[in-house]
Amino acid sequence: MTASEPDQRLFAELWISLVSLVRSYVAGHDLGRPSGHATVDCEEGRLKIRTEEKLMTVAFNCATGKGEWNLYGTSVPERRLADGEFEFSADSTVRLSDRRGAVEMEIAAEAFTARVFDED
Repeated sequence: MTASEPDQRLFAELWISLVSLVRSYVAGHDLGRPSGHATVDCEEGRLKIRTEEKLMTVAFNCATGKGEWNLYGTSVPERRLADGEFEFSADSTVRLSDRRGAVEMEIAAEAFTARVFDED
């Protein structure tokens, strides 16, 4: 591992931390909802957050530290509402394609969660 290129173990640990934060934020959001609940599923670099109205899929590549997300409406047929990309830095900050500059991991996790719960 060089200073300019972190190895994929670092990115894998950062991904695990991001997923944990997303799970926490989704659980916190659910506590304040009178009805309906969100589900969070994660396996092998893929995260899904589903509510009654929306589905967010997040795919992550541990080798590159880069990922992409898609937000869909859950009505039939599923309609893509938004999409974007993100990238981890070795200092645990995250670059989101729809924001200027890097943000702290907590901000990135809240940004993903907010998109799913945002009432349009």
